[in-house]
Amino acid sequence: MGLLNALSFGAGLLTGTQIGLRAVWQRAPRPHPRVLAGILEHPLRLKYRDPAQTLGPYGLAEGTRVLDLGCGTGLFTGEMARQVGASGVVHAVDIQAALLDRARQRVDDAGLAARVRFHHSGAYRLPLADESVDIAILIATFSEIPNSLLLLEELRRVLKPGGRIGISEEIPHPGYLPAPVVRTRLREAGFRYGGQQGNGFCYSLLYFKE
Repeated sequence: MGLLNALSFGAGLLTGTQIGLRAVWQRAPRPHPRVLAGILEHPLRLKYRDPAQTLGPYGLAEGTRVLDLGCGTGLFTGEMARQVGASGVVHAVDIQAALLDRARQRVDDAGLAARVRFHHSGAYRLPLADESVDIAILIATFSEIPNSLLLLEELRRVLKPGGRIGISEEIPHPGYLPAPVVRTRLREAGFRYGGQQGNGFCYSLLYFKE
């Protein structure tokens, strides 16, 4: 097989796999498979999902209390911990214990463990007190949670008055939801629109608890 044919075959295989995964996710949203976790940290992804740039629109600062819902391998958790400083805290939540272990190791290696609390939990009953966080951030996670109504009710519970929700999605993710779909769900749940950055390929939304 020549190089051109091999590249064409590889591209076709990748496209077919992506289409198949997207069809599965659209029928039944689910967490990103642990065996594919390496994709989350791939250098190509980091070109459009640089942690500091991705978190920029969400206004993290010294002392901020953050919920990192669907933290995965902790790619963004460490950057959140840096931005909230020694007086802030990041509650990193994931339903997959193996990914939490990787996230915990990443944070430990960065010397930021004192700023992060890890929780093995789903999204509908978070192990957090009422009105205890300033912002909930979901990066490539909103589309993985089957019942967005229950999710948003729970986020309303844990957010402080005037608290924020940051949602980032990207089209390479099999469960990708277009921004208009996400905006409709947040509006119907009673959250106030705070702005959007990015484009159809990769976007970030900000909402406020009324």
